[in-house]
Amino acid sequence: MLKVRNKVINTIIFLLTAFSIINAQNSSLRGVVVDSQTKDPLPGANVILVGTSIGSATDIEGKFLIRNISSGQYKLKATYVGYDAKEMSVNLVAGKTIEIEFELKAVSVEGETVVVTAQASGQKEAINQQLSSIQIKNVVSMARIQELPDANAAESVARLPGVSLIREGGEGSKVVIRGLSPQYNQVTIDGVELPGNVVSNDPGEQTTLIGDRATNLSMISSSMLGGIEVIKAITPDMDAAVLGGVVNFGLRKAIKDESGNPTFGLTTQGSYNGLKETYNDYMLVGSYEQRFFDQSFGVFLQGSTERRNRSSNSLGAGYVLEDKTHGDAGIPNINSVNLTDAFSEKERQGATLVLDFAHENGEIGMMNFFSRSVTQTDYRNQSLNLTGDDIFYSASDVNNDLNVITNLLSIKQEIPIFHVDLKFAHTYSESQNPGDLNFLFWQDVGGLAGLGNLTKLHPKELSKLPNYNSSLSRLNTISTTENFSRDRVLSASMDFQTEFVLSDYLTAKVKFGGTYLHRNRSFDINTGHAGNIFLGGGNTVANILKYYPDMEMNGSSVTVTNFIDKSYSFDNFLGGEYPIHYPIDIDFMKQILKIVKTNSPDGESYKENESVSKIHDYHGTEEKSAAYIMATFNIGENLTVLPGVRYQDLTTHYFAYRGKQVPGGYQYSDTTINRPNGYLLPALHLRYKPIAWLQLHFAYTNTLNYADFNTIVPKYNIGTGSISYNNFRLKPATSENYDLVLSVYNNEIGLFTIDGFKKKIKNLIFASNMYLTDLSAYPDLPQEGNRLFAFSTFVNNPIPIDLWGIETDWQTHFWYLPEPFSNIVFNINYTHIFSEASYPRSVLNNEYNENGELVSTVIDTFYTTRLLNQPNDILNFSLGYDYGGFSGRISLLYQNNIFKRPAFWMQERIISDAYYRWDLSLKQELPWYGIQVYLNLNNFTSRDDIDINLKNKYPVSEDSYGMTGDLGFRITL
Repeated sequence: MLKVRNKVINTIIFLLTAFSIINAQNSSLRGVVVDSQTKDPLPGANVILVGTSIGSATDIEGKFLIRNISSGQYKLKATYVGYDAKEMSVNLVAGKTIEIEFELKAVSVEGETVVVTAQASGQKEAINQQLSSIQIKNVVSMARIQELPDANAAESVARLPGVSLIREGGEGSKVVIRGLSPQYNQVTIDGVELPGNVVSNDPGEQTTLIGDRATNLSMISSSMLGGIEVIKAITPDMDAAVLGGVVNFGLRKAIKDESGNPTFGLTTQGSYNGLKETYNDYMLVGSYEQRFFDQSFGVFLQGSTERRNRSSNSLGAGYVLEDKTHGDAGIPNINSVNLTDAFSEKERQGATLVLDFAHENGEIGMMNFFSRSVTQTDYRNQSLNLTGDDIFYSASDVNNDLNVITNLLSIKQEIPIFHVDLKFAHTYSESQNPGDLNFLFWQDVGGLAGLGNLTKLHPKELSKLPNYNSSLSRLNTISTTENFSRDRVLSASMDFQTEFVLSDYLTAKVKFGGTYLHRNRSFDINTGHAGNIFLGGGNTVANILKYYPDMEMNGSSVTVTNFIDKSYSFDNFLGGEYPIHYPIDIDFMKQILKIVKTNSPDGESYKENESVSKIHDYHGTEEKSAAYIMATFNIGENLTVLPGVRYQDLTTHYFAYRGKQVPGGYQYSDTTINRPNGYLLPALHLRYKPIAWLQLHFAYTNTLNYADFNTIVPKYNIGTGSISYNNFRLKPATSENYDLVLSVYNNEIGLFTIDGFKKKIKNLIFASNMYLTDLSAYPDLPQEGNRLFAFSTFVNNPIPIDLWGIETDWQTHFWYLPEPFSNIVFNINYTHIFSEASYPRSVLNNEYNENGELVSTVIDTFYTTRLLNQPNDILNFSLGYDYGGFSGRISLLYQNNIFKRPAFWMQERIISDAYYRWDLSLKQELPWYGIQVYLNLNNFTSRDDIDINLKNKYPVSEDSYGMTGDLGFRITL
């Protein structure tokens, strides 16, 4: 077998070398395509030798290279949507490289001159890059980003078809692509994957989301970007660990300036938060760029600092179906109402350094990116429990530090046989919560008893009925949490590409290569608590009274009255519709914590939670390796075929703790598990242009998704009657993907596309809660005979999931209309998505047999509904206008019916309500020193995010962020 493999490899190398040596005697064309007026490069332009299949598309700098052309006379043609095509004659001589520059003119009404404005230029760049790509993707160009930047990169991505956002504090942080959650997508900078280090300010989500593979995009500023692309059908030369799509951010390089003078930029901005009515937010961005040595060496340096108020008012309501005898006709009962005021401030600093050196036969680039964010959030919560007729008041102080570093060295080199592309990358991220604190107070009599059946009330009505009384609310628990996660990735890749001209009507580009990635990841958490304080709590109250003897008491308990912060107001909470009481003083909480810990040296009042602190810790490594080969065949001028295959393997090696609760304590041990996962992934792309204004693109791809870190680290926790078990045997989910894109384009239409897609996803990983007596399927667990356990784990879904939908997109510039309408730039896209997923369900039935004995029967089954986080409808609309030095854009984002919670009973499922978000951006250039003044109004209608119960349409959650506004100045010197 080894001999056969070696013969095949040697034969391939011989053939490639022979073809390349033969073609080395041919000619080459090298050049650039630019705007005839501005001299700006035109990326995505199509350059072809007329009457042949020989051609190329320009890169982001407008450059093209066509090799291995037979000598002779040719006509060379350059086309670019929005510009007049141009032809020129070229005489190619064997062994020579000819330099060409195309200057294209923007289309115009006869007799008039059209100046392409910034928004129109950005739109045309996106259109042409999208059309010329063999991948199926959507693009946001650098010109569009820089003209009217969004709040962050996530907001720019959200304007593309099929993309929706998960927000935190009103700010876009994670992307959902084609209904697939953030952990199923990949985020890269210049092709280097950013580490998965999701951070949530929700105390209930900290230890869950910290093990996710999703990436937080809020750290990436729009001002440093050279373009954004969302790739939905990949090619074999890309990492296949993606089910939804790849978001790739290109960093800026120093622009070319024939004068050789440096360019300095400064942006300063003040911001307003409508929810908390604060005016002290700011952003400051400074940049320097210059090219040296006859434009061959470039330096781009940017630094930024900003502070944002990301506060919110939130409602959470719980519902449960008690009437399970009438199918979908039953009405769910409300059982809880939670109100949370979050005062959150985020500070971010970032730095980018990009160096590039272009020489005759290649290019060397070095990219360095650093981002740091510090988020401090104070939560004040009021929770009503209808079932127990009690009320809880709590406050939390949560602080998070997130640091990300990315370094990339890229080397592109032309050698006699191949074009070689080498990349060496390093990424590092760390997320730390150095000391989160929570105080919980309990009012055990809410005053709802005797008011009748309240279970069908709207949460707004129910929240107004209790007797909120601070004197009856007693301090119950004090808890602390600190955690730290670290993720470091080293990677290297090598790609080789060679070109063959088999005839004038058949050319081929063969590309092959491989990648290697090493990840080192760890997570550590420590928790402590003082519990049952209202019952005495190990002298906690006595220790507090030593320092504050005049505290108001309820019997032997400390009341929340002592902790009320009279300087803090819940002013107009959720529009004044919900009553929330007793803002707790966070600073006083910290003082009390210090007293409790100082006076509990033996752990009598306050002690570390050893079981939690151990069972969630883990560390380990991952090794990812891949190899691929693909060929791009151009048949005539109109047909491109790309077959290829990729082999990709991930081997995980993780260390974690396993624990068991026993009388008087907690037993634990450690273990290490090693798991390989290798897959062969074929792909096929077909692109056909039957007529000049129509393109069809079909793609068949196979992709993967690896299990989240927090599901495969080999830990378990055995409690009394329950087992929580991480499933290290999980296989990667695999997806078979089909795309068919119809594109209609010309200078008047712009670009109109219809993209139908379908995915069949196998082995998708779901959480599973079941009941087990037989543990033999899990031999690493202690075998407990026939004892019944509630068993929580993660499973590969044995039933494939179907996901399909349609995306439509129209991008156009009305240049042909009379002024002032000729300056309008219009974008609209709409996506409708369908899915069908089966979720595991385990039911425990307890019945008495004829002997009067209680018999428990477990029924394991599945139920079918939609995929989590899948939206039904997404609509994006923007209308831009440029006139002279003025630019403006108004945009609408509409999302509806996002599936938020699966459940067997329809009455317990959750969907999002219709969400409309309006944004406005205005910019005016001033006649002095390159100064621009701009205004951004985000969510200027102050729309809330609302999730509703699928049956009664009552709110399950409501998050209010208010409007934010930015007023700033940009100076370019």
